[in-house]
Amino acid sequence: RALPNAAFFGFTGTPIDKNDRSTLSTFGPYIDTYTIEQAVADGATVPIFYEGRLAELRIAGRTLDAVFNRVFADRSEEEREAIKKKYGNEQTLAGAPKRIETIALDFIDHYLKFIAPNGFKAQVVACSRDVAVLYKDALDRLNGPQSAVMISGSNKDGENLVRHHTTEEQRKDLINRFLKKEDPLKILVVCDMLLTGFDAPVEQVMYLDSPLKEHTLLQAIARVNRTADEKTFGLVVDYWGVSEALTEALAIFAPADVKGAMTPKSDEMPRLQARHANVLRFFIRVKNKDDLDACVSVLEPEDIRAQFDEAFKKFGQSLDMLLPDPTALPYVSDAKWLGKIRQVAAAKFCDDRIDISDCGAKVRKLIEEAVSADGIQILVKQVSLFAPEFEEKIKALKTAEAQASQMEHSIRHEIHVKLEDNPVFYTSLKERLEQLIEDRKAKRIDAAQQLQLFEALRNELRGHASAAERVGLSETGFAIYGLLVEPKPLKIAESTIDTARKELASILEEQLEPHVSLVDWARKDDVQREMRKRIKRQLRAAGFKDPQVDATAENIVDLMKRRRGR
Repeated sequence: RALPNAAFFGFTGTPIDKNDRSTLSTFGPYIDTYTIEQAVADGATVPIFYEGRLAELRIAGRTLDAVFNRVFADRSEEEREAIKKKYGNEQTLAGAPKRIETIALDFIDHYLKFIAPNGFKAQVVACSRDVAVLYKDALDRLNGPQSAVMISGSNKDGENLVRHHTTEEQRKDLINRFLKKEDPLKILVVCDMLLTGFDAPVEQVMYLDSPLKEHTLLQAIARVNRTADEKTFGLVVDYWGVSEALTEALAIFAPADVKGAMTPKSDEMPRLQARHANVLRFFIRVKNKDDLDACVSVLEPEDIRAQFDEAFKKFGQSLDMLLPDPTALPYVSDAKWLGKIRQVAAAKFCDDRIDISDCGAKVRKLIEEAVSADGIQILVKQVSLFAPEFEEKIKALKTAEAQASQMEHSIRHEIHVKLEDNPVFYTSLKERLEQLIEDRKAKRIDAAQQLQLFEALRNELRGHASAAERVGLSETGFAIYGLLVEPKPLKIAESTIDTARKELASILEEQLEPHVSLVDWARKDDVQREMRKRIKRQLRAAGFKDPQVDATAENIVDLMKRRRGR
């Protein structure tokens, strides 16, 4: 009434859409929405998968009698009736020692096989504080990963709970330890703490043994969807049976608003099959799949290599999620083969974008085993053109064609890396490289001759420093000299040295030294203006004409930025 013309805005991650309670009826239609599926597509979160385990011990989705009879199967019928009469409720049944022991053994095994290899951590959500303590005790008793229990405390608590009471400072310390990937604290056991507002990218799995639903369920499972390096999914392992009635558990929300909140892990198998087929298609025309050179040559075009790498990453993600599940084992041999091809291609084509570290630990281990078993470690190394191991790598290749190809790509990479440091010198070598490639295509030379000529080119690349020394300049002075001489390409034989231009390059380097010694000079326009003035003055004195003066001065300042502006 006080603000009749005011607008009423709501911002929420959990909009309610029911007859008796509705965000839309209170606030009006959506101004904008950002769905769970959009967040995953954008990479703001990772997708959440779920799997139900130990169906015979689930509380929800089965009759209490069936679970009760299984848990207390070792008791007589009279004893079971007496227990049921006194304690026959969900809470008591959930905390039955046999059930706790069985579930704890299961999630310890699951964690060590599926989650721990990638270095991520876990949260166990219990239905009560008493059950949380029982899980902590079971973890310790069964020699599970290092864990901590975090529960609220009361002065009415019994001894079993009191011994797990923590101060706020202690809780902060435990959380800080949990957030560090390298810390040995791997599992947090909770009841109602850390289910909302707790951002832990290192947490990948939630072992759920609690009847969560609606807001609490949606907010709790979001603990595993935070992004982190090498984390491609979050997982909810359900021991209560919530996932069996997921629609009912999330009934308070509009279906469109919670679409994609949790996906059955079983859905990943058809995705793995499709991704496997997609990555194999690149080698459909290779007759002998054991011919490593033939397989790698398929990936020589940069665009094909990029497409293959993307397809392999997706295949690897699905495989890493499912391993060591037996259903995924038939795909292991192809993963090893494809990973080996990928690593050799990355090294041969000097492609820094391809790196084994972007694979999950389980897939990474498969590739490392394949490389080791085949004895091709030298082929998958990123070896510098001038490293002693480069000769070993060339000799490991079986044919002159493969050796020449390796040499070509290594020389091309070296030129690409160094081109901006001395544009004229390296452009000259680049043009000669392209001519040798063209001569081979036109069959003017064979692979063996091309390899010899590549070796000569490699020696010139190696001799860049000595070339500058022979001219009588520093490497920076030599790069300036290259921008001053005509005609191009640059000749470095002593008989072709332009003495006047050599002296000019030396003078320019000397005059620019005070400017490039200033802190952050490459970001200061006034310093660069003064540098251009000095350069132009010297160029005009040496007989350079406009507009050549302006262009050359700009090129020299750009050169100094690349060489001395870092």
